[in-house]
Amino acid sequence: MKKTLAIVTGGNSSEYIISVKSADTIHENIDTNLYDAYRVEIKGTEWKAALPDGNFVSVNKNDFSFLLADTHVKFDAALIMIHGDPGENGKLQGYFDMLNIPYTASNVLSSSATFSKHFTKQYLKSYGILSADWILLSSRIGYDLSEVEAKIGFPCFVKPNNAGSSFGVSKVSNIEQLKDAVKNAMAEDDEVLVEKMIEGTEITCGVLRTSNSVYTLPVTEIVSKTGFFDYEAKYTEGMADEIVPARINDAIAKECQELSLKIYDLFHCHWFARVDYILSNGNLFLLEINTIPGMSKESIIPKMLRADNLSLSDMLNQILDDIV
Repeated sequence: MKKTLAIVTGGNSSEYIISVKSADTIHENIDTNLYDAYRVEIKGTEWKAALPDGNFVSVNKNDFSFLLADTHVKFDAALIMIHGDPGENGKLQGYFDMLNIPYTASNVLSSSATFSKHFTKQYLKSYGILSADWILLSSRIGYDLSEVEAKIGFPCFVKPNNAGSSFGVSKVSNIEQLKDAVKNAMAEDDEVLVEKMIEGTEITCGVLRTSNSVYTLPVTEIVSKTGFFDYEAKYTEGMADEIVPARINDAIAKECQELSLKIYDLFHCHWFARVDYILSNGNLFLLEINTIPGMSKESIIPKMLRADNLSLSDMLNQILDDIV
C-alpha cells in the first residue's frame, strides 16, 4: 500500500516563493509508484492541501489531516520545504514531533540553532572553525553603530540573524550606508549580524547522511555578477555562475568536504544541508549552514547532484526509506 506524504511549503517569511519552487521540484521527483504526495501550503494560520484537480482543502491542524470527499487523509510523513519561518527554525519540527509524524529535516534543536547565524558562528568557534569577525545588533536592547564602525570597519556585510535567501543582506562601505542597511535587515528580523568582509572565493558544499550512506557533494564555486551572492544573483538566471566542481585544488576541496561533514554532524543534521564558505589565502571561513537548502531548478543542491551523477529521485527514496 502506498504511503501518503505531505510536501510542506510556503511559510511566513520573504522566502515564500522560493519555498514553493523547492516544493515543486521535490514533488516532481517523488516516486509515484511508492507514494501519494500532496503539497500543503502554510501561510500564517491558513493551512491548505492542494488537490490533483487544482482545488485546495483546509488542513486540520489538530492531527495534520484533511478530508477528500468522504475519505479522511492522514499523512505518513512530511517533507519540510519551508525556508525561513516556521520550517527552517524548528517550529514545524516541534509540531510534527508532538503528532509523532516523521519528517525529512533536522530536529528542533538543530534547526533552531543553525537558523541563528550568531549562534552557529559562536558554537563552531569553540571547535576552531573560522568565520569572519562579527557583531550582533538587537532592536530589543538597542545598539551603537559607532561601535560597529570601530570594531568591524568597512566594507562589511549586514544580514538578518535569522533569515535566508539573502533577503535583507547588504554590503556597505560607510556609516550612512550602514544605517540604511541595518534598517533594511531589521525589517526581516529583530536581530542583525554585521560581519567583516573577507576577500576571497565563495564556495559551498552539500552534505547528506542516510542510514546507509554519506554523501559529500562536489564543492561548488559561486561567482556573482551583482557584487555578492544576493537574492537577485541566487534566483535570476544569468546573474551568477555556479561552477561545479569549484576551481580549487583537490586538497582544499577535500578539506571543504570533510569540514562540511564535521559541521553537519556537530549539529546532528538530517536531510540535505549546504555549508557556505569564503576561501581566502587557503583558509576556509564559514558563512552559514542551510538545513533546508533551496531545491528549485535554479538551486545549487540539484546542480551538485547532477554533477555527481546522482538522481534526486533516488536520493528521496533513500531518505524516505529511513523514516516511513
